[in-house]
Amino acid sequence: MNEDSLNTKSSEFKANVRTAGADDFVFLYNLAADSLCLSEESIQVLDLPANEFANAAETLFSHIHPDDKALFKKGLERIKEGGAGDFIAEYRFEKDKGAYVPIMIRGRLISDHGNKVLAGMITLKSNQRDDITGLPLESQMVVDYDDLLAENGSLTGFILALRIEGLERINESFGLDVGDKVFNLVAKACLAVRGEDTMVYRISGNKIALMNVNGLNARDAQLLFSSLKQKVSEIEYNMDYAVVFTISAGLVAFVNDSNSLKELLKKADFSLSMGKKSGKNNLYLFNSTEYTRHINKIHLREKLRESVKNDFKGFEMFYQPVVDAAKVTSDSEKVDGVHVIGAEALLRWSCPEMGMLGADQVIPILEESGLIAPVGRWILIKTFTQCRIWNEYDKKFHMSVNLSYMQFERSDILLDVQMALEKSQVNPENIILEITESGYIDHVELQRILDEFHKMKIRVDIDDFGTGYSNLRYIQNLHANTLKLDYTFVHKAVMDRDGESERKVIEYIINMAHDLGMNVCLEGVESEGDVAILAPLKADKYQGYLFGKPVSSYAFIDANRKFLKDGE
Repeated sequence: MNEDSLNTKSSEFKANVRTAGADDFVFLYNLAADSLCLSEESIQVLDLPANEFANAAETLFSHIHPDDKALFKKGLERIKEGGAGDFIAEYRFEKDKGAYVPIMIRGRLISDHGNKVLAGMITLKSNQRDDITGLPLESQMVVDYDDLLAENGSLTGFILALRIEGLERINESFGLDVGDKVFNLVAKACLAVRGEDTMVYRISGNKIALMNVNGLNARDAQLLFSSLKQKVSEIEYNMDYAVVFTISAGLVAFVNDSNSLKELLKKADFSLSMGKKSGKNNLYLFNSTEYTRHINKIHLREKLRESVKNDFKGFEMFYQPVVDAAKVTSDSEKVDGVHVIGAEALLRWSCPEMGMLGADQVIPILEESGLIAPVGRWILIKTFTQCRIWNEYDKKFHMSVNLSYMQFERSDILLDVQMALEKSQVNPENIILEITESGYIDHVELQRILDEFHKMKIRVDIDDFGTGYSNLRYIQNLHANTLKLDYTFVHKAVMDRDGESERKVIEYIINMAHDLGMNVCLEGVESEGDVAILAPLKADKYQGYLFGKPVSSYAFIDANRKFLKDGE
């Protein structure tokens, strides 16, 4: 083939490849003749004998890195067998003696007077390589993906993100050199098991990504991961099990997709994090429903952050009444003797976009983001102040405020409570702080903090008692004032079927608590019939929709004028 022939044939595929630059060389490879014709510039850059030569496969093979030779053979065989019409592969090519550079070969099989010809482009990739593994970096991955997307308009394939579990422990126990060796061995394993059209990169966060945009699917990626796990087992064996580690993977597969690489990497990384939660040494396939939930959670977190910065705009406290159980009577149709003795403060947050959200939707995100510290301080001041206002009309009215275990971890909770007491000027004897048992079981620091609360004359209630693992003796040591039985106990106790056994459990807990000097509050009381069934158990307090739903401070006053007058 001469230069005119090259120009003629290249016109058939130029529409499918980007314009050749300084590091791009158009080529034609005649399969039957085993001859290769390239642009003139390739001779100097790639150190080839000429821009047109025979015995092309063997000549190129001699320049391929030893670790990539097997892949090169597979790719050549696939072309000769008339495999996929499009061909994409990456190899390390010897440019100077002993010096290798990454190249990407992209081509398409066309017919030239009955002869099969691979027409395409060889791209000399920039040397954006990781120093430890020699893998191209994420920045190069972006370039490669964007180039291919620009050529094709959409892509089909997968991205498999890998993390070495236990690498941090290896670095700490054996040193960074051993950790780097393990990472390098895993990188080599990835190169060994990948197909000729799958590229391997080192990406941010000490992760490895395998990218295929040549039509493979999720099943192909799963088989690849299985082969990789086998290689990891061989690595551990060859190292005499001096170090032990596993790999986790997140997989996102796509078909005719035109999303950016950034978006696909986000999905792969999300899948990787979900896989770690479900157990290490596993592959987790991307789930769009879970990802949408994850994105919504991130959006909510940013909205909450904005609210905190904007003087807690959107946050509001609702209050649910707590009544004296001893004074309540019921005949299954009507309840009498209701006497409100306090309220539980419950967080709400709202915005025009999402409406009003409850504490169960907001608190977990506040905890994860660290926003629970400033919001927790705001809650303490807000509720303590409200209690002080209502104490002007009922000196014994108490306010119950929930504490998140993350407030103990991320904030100086003693200082926060002390500041709230000083700012509100509330009587500390009318404040009850609620904690959940499961969050603090056998926590020595918690014992010290609760001792300080006790000295301040602040009472402590154990919320959702029965859902954790503590015992009554342990609760007594915490100076607990009241055990609030989880509403699931009450619901089971008032059911016709198996309700008797649940009532016996509640009665036993109440009697034991009383013997230890503690009170019991039953949550989730919703009907007159519930009171009739529960009354013989002799709890000290009731709380539930029967006596009032959580409402704003204004609505709470309106509903309970019998016990409180307008005082806000």
